[in-house]
Amino acid sequence: MNKELTQKQKTVLKSVKEYIMKVGKSPTFTELRLLLSKSGLILKSNNSLAQYLKVLEEQGYIEKTSDKRGIKLLETLETTFCEVPLLGNANCGEALSYADGIIEQYIQISRKWLRGKPKDYFFVKAIGDSMNLAGINDLDMVLVRKIDLPENGDIVVAVINGLATIKVFQRAPNGTVLLVPKSKNKDHQPIILHPDDTVVICGKIDKVFNFNQLY
Repeated sequence: MNKELTQKQKTVLKSVKEYIMKVGKSPTFTELRLLLSKSGLILKSNNSLAQYLKVLEEQGYIEKTSDKRGIKLLETLETTFCEVPLLGNANCGEALSYADGIIEQYIQISRKWLRGKPKDYFFVKAIGDSMNLAGINDLDMVLVRKIDLPENGDIVVAVINGLATIKVFQRAPNGTVLLVPKSKNKDHQPIILHPDDTVVICGKIDKVFNFNQLY
């Protein structure tokens, strides 16, 4: 099906795969050229890189879009990777404005991280320090699995009157729902919900990724 690639073309394809496997999303041209230079392939311009990517696309290894990170792997990796939407920010302190359903971008992730269908997952970026004792720090990317009913102790993304927050879900014996922080910062206090509050539990956090450590 595909013609044999030259060694340089193989290096470009390998670098794209390695970046996506490590970071979880496609590289920009600048990031890919930097990665290639570390492999000994120095490209002086984005036009030179574009020529390599054009060949890889023509041979069916990748698909290019106009997006800044628009390099999509095809063939075998397509069955092991999928795209999960990044919906926005969720605060680990006070509730933060949250646009449900507005997709900022898609992040490629191995299906091995998922315990269900890709459509049952989304990412949000954590803001604040109220969940640092649970291993969730400022700017971490959290992988959220949609659920119907949370259990006591689940770390959830909750939207309260249109504002999102990440907290531990707790239901008291009298039925009162608390959203509890887990933080070294003692200034953070539980959010006590009223039955009349408009609250949506968007999902349970399955995995936390600190992308800052990957660059």
